[in-house]
Amino acid sequence: MVMRLSTLYGKQIYNTKGNYVGYVDEVLIEIDEGRGKIVALGLPGEKVGIPFERVMAIGDIVLVKAREE
Repeated sequence: MVMRLSTLYGKQIYNTKGNYVGYVDEVLIEIDEGRGKIVALGLPGEKVGIPFERVMAIGDIVLVKAREE
């Protein structure tokens, strides 16, 4: 699958428990390891890094696997 990273900016992020996480503020790529990370700007303005491994689906929103708590 090919996707422009710019299409992710501003998308809302929800987890698999139905909770709003925030929106995509930045997308980081670790060149050495070939791994990506979405940086979400959540409420109230707190940035959170979400590893791409937790991304379940990308469409109108970004769906990420909820943390085990």
